[in-house]
Amino acid sequence: MGQVAANAPTFASPSLPTARRITGALQAHTVLEGRYRVVRMVGQGGFGAVYEATDERFQARRVVAIKEMSDAQLNPTEKVQAIQDFRREADLLVSLKHPNLPNVSDFFEEGGKAYLVMEFVEGKTLEKVQEDANAPLGESMIMGKALQLCDVLSYLHTQPQPIIFRDMKPSNVMLTKDGQIKLIDFGIARNFKSTASKDTQSLGSRGYAPLEQYGKGQSDARSDIYALGATLYDLLTHSTPTDAITRRIQKMPLTQPRQLNPRISQATENILLKAMEEEPQQRFQTAQQMYQAIEASGVASAQPQVAPLAPVAQPVQAVQVGSPQSPARTISRRTLLASGAVVIAATAVASEGIFNWPVPLSRGAAGLSSAGKIGVDFIYSTEKAAWLGATIDDFNKQQQTFNGKTIEIRADASGSLDVTNQISAGNIHPVAWSPASQLELKRFTFKWQQTHGTADDIIVNTGELGIQSLVSSPLVFAVWKERADAFLKYYSNVNWLNIADALKQKNWSTLGGSSDWGAVKFGQTRPTLSNSGLLTITLMAYDFFKQQRQLTQAQVRDPKFLAYLDGFESAVNGFGLSSGTYMEKNIIPDGPARADIVMNYESLVLTLQKAANNRQHQPLLLFYPELNIVSDHPFAIFNGPWVSDEQKRAAKVFRDFLLTEAQQRRALQNGFRPVNTNVQIADLTIPDNPFSQMPQLSPRHTIGQAIEPLAQAPTGDVIDALLQQWDKMYSSAS
Repeated sequence: MGQVAANAPTFASPSLPTARRITGALQAHTVLEGRYRVVRMVGQGGFGAVYEATDERFQARRVVAIKEMSDAQLNPTEKVQAIQDFRREADLLVSLKHPNLPNVSDFFEEGGKAYLVMEFVEGKTLEKVQEDANAPLGESMIMGKALQLCDVLSYLHTQPQPIIFRDMKPSNVMLTKDGQIKLIDFGIARNFKSTASKDTQSLGSRGYAPLEQYGKGQSDARSDIYALGATLYDLLTHSTPTDAITRRIQKMPLTQPRQLNPRISQATENILLKAMEEEPQQRFQTAQQMYQAIEASGVASAQPQVAPLAPVAQPVQAVQVGSPQSPARTISRRTLLASGAVVIAATAVASEGIFNWPVPLSRGAAGLSSAGKIGVDFIYSTEKAAWLGATIDDFNKQQQTFNGKTIEIRADASGSLDVTNQISAGNIHPVAWSPASQLELKRFTFKWQQTHGTADDIIVNTGELGIQSLVSSPLVFAVWKERADAFLKYYSNVNWLNIADALKQKNWSTLGGSSDWGAVKFGQTRPTLSNSGLLTITLMAYDFFKQQRQLTQAQVRDPKFLAYLDGFESAVNGFGLSSGTYMEKNIIPDGPARADIVMNYESLVLTLQKAANNRQHQPLLLFYPELNIVSDHPFAIFNGPWVSDEQKRAAKVFRDFLLTEAQQRRALQNGFRPVNTNVQIADLTIPDNPFSQMPQLSPRHTIGQAIEPLAQAPTGDVIDALLQQWDKMYSSAS
């Protein structure tokens, strides 16, 4: 187990007083340890009882939960062991700090009983949530909670000495009132011993425990992944899965989730079945892999609401604009997308009430759809222009159809953050959008709901029309070779810490470079307009706070972080407006005079090498941040009343076309990492594969090497707070 925090409480050796209390018998106002006043009992089971109490040592009377160990069936020897195990749980929990784990503050014995004091979590277990619903729970909500569970399991599994939870099930997962997950009951969690061949005890719960927890092998991180899959199976089908030992001995196959609940998407079923494979090597190998699979499937929602599956609502019909006095007019696509003057308010009824939606002016035969065509207005981030420009032309030439009508894709490339602002303001109304990453979608959803006073989703988040990644591309430090050679001689590695130090130096000559180079210059795009700039300052924040997830609003407003941020931003010689144009029109033509070190996408740096050599007679070398963040280029279909159901389906046809092997090979040739597993970046038989340059361009990274670890995308409110803070400080920057 990892080191206990310096301020962690210490626990004395247990004494065994002869007086013995009955488990669960403490009355209200009973005071324990001279400080904890019992308010009420909130739960009791085989493990013992849990009470709500107040800590009288605090003037505000801090509310805590007190867990009382049950020992009614134990002899004296067994009780000693039980108390040791109970203390082990306390030692384990007090060393862990994660938003999805309860904070533990004290352990003591009194009246012959052992007690554990921890954070009081208000909410329900997922078992209780399902019991109250008496039905399968909603796929979007549950898979959203699955992301939180993957995150906390990844935290446990990646401790210096990995911790295996070993009892994941609905009753051990608490859902707080604000929609946050808390893992409870660490009674059988343990440190992973890689040298052990099998578990010494059969631990876990039937239906949720994998074979190895029945003494058939050594439990490890993949055991928790099986239990998580079984937990999701239960919540989504309202049925406990056949336990692993029965499946093996009686050769009883696992009932497919969609047989029990046809409303579960195929993507979710595939995730559950992979997680619950009998053989550990067939499952997801890490919780991070499972997280990425869920996120890529588009089935998860960050909405905290809890409800059983409900019938799919009928799509809102497009509003026909025009009257005898003012008939509908035909206007250009550019005017429709960009003009804020051609919007009207249409009233749409939502599940929680009535609110106003902006709806674009109808364009008749040239507009949303006509008797022979379905028009799909599509916006995508600029760095995908080389790939999608040719791909869209191919799609339109093929004249693919839906409902007997030809689908026409009408596309524009634009900076991702600018699109967020334009859509949120109601100035543009696309059918589909592919920004550079999920960060824009999270911020957009937050801004939309904030602007329009609604909790409803403006983007289709679940099912076959849900968000899906098209390709991916990590961030890299792009460094002109001449500068990189000098930098590596001085620092030996290109990372945030060394760059921050280099930016403080007055001249490159201090670092072994030429005095003619001047001061070290940093390059990035404007975060308020471009995704690569947003990802850049997000990684700066994670690097400063030395964490991988759960960035907060308080952190991005921390004066010390803002001073750290300023060390980079004050060294930028003009911020780019969009990732693609910044590299092509500023960095490549101006060379090191503009920036020595640039943060941008791997795809752009790889595909612009010829231009770099032609203009600056040297390449841009690629260095990968120690903690990275990937642009996953999601394809999102809008759920606004300006979009007809026919357009949504047509957009899906186009999305599926982009995911075909032929188009993914084309994406690879433009420097993107394909999501279609039939196309591999290490396949050097693919003509014009830009990754073939990696041996010459990447001193520390090899072709096909995984980009790990990855930072978690912050929530929409945190992203918005980060951008507001940046804009406050640098809005006047060139």
